Amino acid sequence: MSDTTPVSTILGCKNAMLREGLKHILSKTRFKVQPFDLSHSELELQAPESEHVLFIIDSKLYPAGIADAVKILKEQCLDARVVVLADGFDLGDMMASFQSGADGYCLATIGCDALIKYLDLVMLGEVVFPSALFLSALSPSEEAIDVAKGLYSNRIRTLQVSQTAEAKDSPIRTLSSREAEILQCLMQGAPNKVIARKLDVAEATVKVHIKAILRKIRVANRTQAAMWAVNHLPAPAGSSEVLAAAK
Repeated sequence: MSDTTPVSTILGCKNAMLREGLKHILSKTRFKVQPFDLSHSELELQAPESEHVLFIIDSKLYPAGIADAVKILKEQCLDARVVVLADGFDLGDMMASFQSGADGYCLATIGCDALIKYLDLVMLGEVVFPSALFLSALSPSEEAIDVAKGLYSNRIRTLQVSQTAEAKDSPIRTLSSREAEILQCLMQGAPNKVIARKLDVAEATVKVHIKAILRKIRVANRTQAAMWAVNHLPAPAGSSEVLAAAK
């Protein structure tokens, strides 16, 4: 799927202001907002006659069951993507949403350009979420980390892209072993100073590697790189030690 392919986009917003704001942000993009809105009573819907469908749903619209709403939408439109838009980060809601089939979990405070990039990643089959907040919300216990790894490995397996020409040209093939190591550290939320100490290199060297990584995997910043790494790299051993060192 190219980044110019039109996407039929259906909004589910608790208030008109949020809906109008999203419509404005998406107005000059490939995400074509449909003329109707979702409400709790309108989850039974006729999906648009389009190959590419995206639902963006406001978590406040379904305060008692955002996960149930995600599940219903995915059951009705098997190939559709679903992104949950939340006012604040809630680890429990996010994990429940993903377990129900959500493809993304974004905060309403996200910047306009970042939101579009999130949605583009979702349409490519990626799982997107605020990784920095996710990592900070985890307790350093092995049990919490194992639960998180299990959740995302299961979700990622359900979103494997078929072996197309795009997949064969995956950016992961261009990464050096050192860059892969640094990406794993970014996935754990480690700052440059901790990465440099762990790999026994200068902090300036880490910065150079990170610039190269961002260019190779085609993302804008280290947070997006961490999200990419969660989806493409195996979880490294000793993640709790690195998280502890980063604090």
